[in-house]
Formats: sequence, structure tokens, C-alpha cells
Amino acid sequence: MANKRKIIQVITLIIFVALIVLGKVQLWMAVFLGGLLLSTVKGRLYCGYVCPINTVMEIVDNDAAKRKRKRFKTPKWAKSNIVRVGILVLFFIIFVFIQKTGKKLPVLPALFALGIILTVFFEPSFWHRYLCPYGTLFSLFSKKSKVGYTISEEGCIKCGMCVKNCPADAIKQGEKNTVPYIIQSDCIVCGKCEAVCPTKVISYDKAKSTETV
Repeated sequence: MANKRKIIQVITLIIFVALIVLGKVQLWMAVFLGGLLLSTVKGRLYCGYVCPINTVMEIVDNDAAKRKRKRFKTPKWAKSNIVRVGILVLFFIIFVFIQKTGKKLPVLPALFALGIILTVFFEPSFWHRYLCPYGTLFSLFSKKSKVGYTISEEGCIKCGMCVKNCPADAIKQGEKNTVPYIIQSDCIVCGKCEAVCPTKVISYDKAKSTETV
């Protein structure tokens, strides 16, 4: 599954760059809307497999891990729902402005650059969970998703590796001796938790509801 994901990421990144070069990046919205609809059933597959911002962010993130380069954690002010909603509202205002005036503002390229720059200095969860307006939309649409990554209680050694390696801060662990749980609406379906799990008890399967957390 990991290799398949990488292939899809490379292909979609090439398409995205080509659309920017050709001046037709607005066509990417069709891909985005398709991913948004799919998220109601399969979770945020767009984020983990298709999103060009995440694809390049992973390269930056992996480089930081190899070099053991420390980055800033998400600021406390950014964790407020007011911030997430405010950014989403601003995003919609800009979208309406573009539709009304016909002006072609480089919104997608700007968000692409912002996500990459922030990942150089901050942990990726700052962007994925709290700042990305697309991510906020996906978190709303995927709340009732029927499929997603889940952690089986049987066999879990409660090591917390999945919690530490989740780039979206979507995995929580109440106490050290409790089984972690995944907040489906924040999970970007990247598969990192599955890859680092020493007992292989994490799988992309029928999702458990964690939205009351």
C-alpha cells in the first residue's frame, strides 16, 4: 500500500505542477471536489494520497527526521477552533471574491508554498490539523466516514509510537497504559502509524467513531 501511495503522489504532483505551468490550476478544483465527496465514505484519502502540498511536506519532514532537526511545535493559539473556522471563512471569502470579479488569484500556489515553508520550521501537524483550510473542510466531510485507520486493542502494546509519528496529531493516548485511538476526521490516511507499529495492529478498515472525543 505504501508503494502504491507513493506512485499516486508522484503522478498527482506532476499533474498539479503541469496545471500551474499551463495556467490552468483552477482545474485542480475538480480533483479536490472529487476527494471531498470520497472523504464521506473513505476518509481523507485526498490528503494522504493526492494533495500536492502534503506530498512535498513529506519530503521536507523526512529530511528533518534524517537530520534530527528539531522544529517548533504547534503554538497554543493555533489550536483554538476559532482559528480553524476563521481561516476557513477567509478562504471562502476569497473564493467568492474570485467568482464575483473574475480575477485569477494564485490561491492554490500560495497555500502550497505556505504549507512547505511552515513545515521547514514547524512540526507538520501545525499545517495539517490547524491551518490548512482544505484540511478543515475534509475534517467536516469525513466525520461520518465508514472506513479509516483503526487500532486493534488486542495485541497493542501501548508503546505510543503511532502517537509520536502521526503528522496530523490525529492519534491520542489518554494514559501511558491505555490503547491509543485515532480521530478519524483529523487522520490524513498517510499510513505512517501502520508503518511504525511494532505489533502491526493498525489497519485501514471499518472506522470506529471517535468524534465525541
